Amino acid sequence: MMARGFTLLELLIAITLSAILALGTVNLVQQMSISQERVHGSADTLDRLTLAKHRITDDVQQFVPLRPTADEFGNPQPAVSLSTSGELTFTRHGWAQGIINPAHRSNLQRVHYALIDIQDDACRMGLNAAQWEQRTTLTGQCLVRRYRQHLEAERDNPWLSQVVLAPIKNLRWRVQTHADDGAEWQEEWPPFRANEAVALQALELVFDHENVGTVRFFWALPQSVPVPEASE
Repeated sequence: MMARGFTLLELLIAITLSAILALGTVNLVQQMSISQERVHGSADTLDRLTLAKHRITDDVQQFVPLRPTADEFGNPQPAVSLSTSGELTFTRHGWAQGIINPAHRSNLQRVHYALIDIQDDACRMGLNAAQWEQRTTLTGQCLVRRYRQHLEAERDNPWLSQVVLAPIKNLRWRVQTHADDGAEWQEEWPPFRANEAVALQALELVFDHENVGTVRFFWALPQSVPVPEASE
């Protein structure tokens, strides 16, 4: 008996089914790839947000109240300076002194947080590889932390910069003061003709991130500087 072959209709049905299965497999692989990229992107965003908060927390927890400085020309500068342009400046303690010459500098450090445009080359360390390749299409800003080798400003004592977080938008700092009738939030400090001896109770940072939306960080500010124990 001769073996019966496939009819044209059966071949067409088999080819159609194979094409449908192949298309479904391709779509499944694409969806898995997209999901994997989103998971990696979310993990990267979370890691960067966590590192940024730790960086700022390290400064805020060692905040020194009522420690003014002077600029390059000897003009007094407030202990804490806050502006609506995203700039925050204050003094912190606990800066590790040099090993070779510990007396060369103080353990106090002046820190300055500021925003720069995302297209600036200084923002590169705040972006991942994919973002840096597509930086011309990015919008927003980069939060940088600046500090000096010495507390007081001098001509040969420039700011050194570190990238904290990028890209972000609509960043706003606020400090909380204690008034007789309750707490008050200030977006600029010190206010005009304000008594700078007023204690600052808390610090708030709010910004928008393209992957997670609005982010809010809050810190209670120390009200005094711990006195180091005398070494025996």
